[in-house]
Amino acid sequence: MVNGRTINQVAVIGAGTMGAQIASLAAVSGYPVRLFDAIPDALARGRERAEREIIPAILQTGRIPGTAIDALNHLEIAPSLEAAVADADLVIEAVRENLDTKLGVFAELSRFAPRHAILATNSSSLPSSLVAGAVEGPERLLNMHFFAPIWVRTMLELMTCGETSDETFSTAHRFGQSLRLMTAFVRGESKGFIINRIWRAVRRESLRVVDEGVAGPEDVDRLWMLFFQTKHAPFGVMDMVGLDVSADIEATYHAVATDPADVPSPTLKRLVAEVNLGEKSGRGFYTHPNPVYARPGFLLGDNE
Repeated sequence: MVNGRTINQVAVIGAGTMGAQIASLAAVSGYPVRLFDAIPDALARGRERAEREIIPAILQTGRIPGTAIDALNHLEIAPSLEAAVADADLVIEAVRENLDTKLGVFAELSRFAPRHAILATNSSSLPSSLVAGAVEGPERLLNMHFFAPIWVRTMLELMTCGETSDETFSTAHRFGQSLRLMTAFVRGESKGFIINRIWRAVRRESLRVVDEGVAGPEDVDRLWMLFFQTKHAPFGVMDMVGLDVSADIEATYHAVATDPADVPSPTLKRLVAEVNLGEKSGRGFYTHPNPVYARPGFLLGDNE
């Protein structure tokens, strides 16, 4: 692997679920970070979640030494996208999973970020090749896919835009390692990368089981948790990620689908239309906080 460059300043664009977590992890790891969101309320909520929930959760794992005060001192709220990326060495985009939105963001990043800055998308379904045309110098562009919750799913996927340089890959890899993340390289371009390609098949079939009336979300999750001996299952994970995010991902797959099974889930569409988005809204497939799947007796069906 070629030697990477040094990252001294990080910018995160988008202060939603993943943006706030990525910015927090980088700040806990000692990087100066500027966080920006075009929606002021979303930016304020992201900063509040970072202070109240995310940074304490990261520190509680003990994986990275430090204090909440130090981390918050490293986390700056930027007044504009231009200010956020002005002297950045690495810019990570974490806006909504919509291609037109991302194209607009990367056109601005190409205009305002330093020419040496690595530009990364945290997209969980869109390959960076789709935004390469908006970027001057696509050799500095790649996918850096983080996972929520970032203090539990300590992994990072890197994928080329088709023109990503070895130096960009090496720098991104070293950055991921400095965050104490297991960093995996996606060989070539894969829709859904590695984990989400597999997870998407699980999510699609779980939703079909519910759409067809075969079972309810709770029984699907109970069976999954018992069979795989895990604390989380498909519908609980969808609530955690955000049902709007899942719906956007399903829409991107459907846009290029050849399989009739790729038609987006009516149940998922209904919940999003009702603004029942999971943890972020307080209701999705479950009610939050303290969802029923996390309570004693759930696996036996005692709390229905």
